[in-house]
Amino acid sequence: MTPTYAGIGLVLLATAIEGFAQVFLKKAALVRRGKGAWRVLGFAFFGLETLTYTWALRFLPVSVAFPLGSLSFVAVTLLSQSLLHERIDRLRWTGVGLILVGASLVAGRG
Repeated sequence: MTPTYAGIGLVLLATAIEGFAQVFLKKAALVRRGKGAWRVLGFAFFGLETLTYTWALRFLPVSVAFPLGSLSFVAVTLLSQSLLHERIDRLRWTGVGLILVGASLVAGRG
C-alpha cells in the first residue's frame, strides 16, 4: 500500500468516526436520560477522529486531506438516516452525490 492510499484510508476512517460522533451528540440532545454518556461518547469519538486525521496528514498534503474530509457530510447523512431514522430528501441526496464526485476527483489527483 502506498503512503497516499494509506492517507486516504485514514481520512475515510476519520470521516466515519466523525459521523458517529455527530450522531452520538444528536442522541444526547434527544434523550431524557443518559445524556452524559452520549456526550462522553461523542467527545471521545471527536478526539479519536482528530488523532486519526492528524495521522492521515503524515501521508497526504492538507490540500488533499481537507477536501476529502467533506465526506463526513456523507457519513453523517447515512448514519443519521439509519441510526436516527431522519428523513433525507432528494435535494440532500443530490448534494451527497456531488460531494462524492468532488471527493473522488480530489482523491484521484492526490
